[in-house]
Amino acid sequence: MFASLGRALATVFNPDFFGVIAKALILTLALFVAAFLALQWALHYLPTLHRPWLNGIVDVLASLGLLALFFIAGAPVAALFGSFFLDGIARSIEARFYPDDAPSEGAPVMASLVTALRFTGLVIAVTLALVPFDIALPGIGSATSLAADGWLLGRQYFELAALRHLSGSATDAMRRRHRFAILAGGILVSLLTYIPFADLIAPLFGVALMTHMFKYYQHRELAP
Repeated sequence: MFASLGRALATVFNPDFFGVIAKALILTLALFVAAFLALQWALHYLPTLHRPWLNGIVDVLASLGLLALFFIAGAPVAALFGSFFLDGIARSIEARFYPDDAPSEGAPVMASLVTALRFTGLVIAVTLALVPFDIALPGIGSATSLAADGWLLGRQYFELAALRHLSGSATDAMRRRHRFAILAGGILVSLLTYIPFADLIAPLFGVALMTHMFKYYQHRELAP
């Protein structure tokens, strides 16, 4: 996994991938800006309270709530956006790092869409379900959320990368054989979603990491 990790980091910061990465970052930032503007619009149309200081408190609490939402929503955003970027990033990675491999025609559109929506829904459900534990048991709850999100993100990104080359059953079989390494990679991606600004590159890093991991396992298993 460490070789794949190094290549994933090199991919994210490689100028050759700047165009794809720039589009991904712009889309991610656009989501957060849209959410902020929507909040400001909603606050503008709230009924004016009789005491100005109460209005100030509401504005501050709403802004803090939005920041907390961004923090909680890091993993679901990574899960959803990763599926948008995967094909373009995976194609670029394979052309640069694995030029001798047979090119992929890409994952079936419906299979990729179903996988992305299924795991995004699971990440959202798990994240919301674990919020009370994060509040009641800050350390244990956060570690549980990190592990759960890591398992889901790792599985999603690996499946999306593998489906570009393998059938669904072959993808499941490979994932089960390497489940612990995939979990470790997913936890790294999940950890990035908890770090301000680093969460912007979490989907890109996840896609790059799992693409490299899939190619590593594919080469190792096909070797004579």
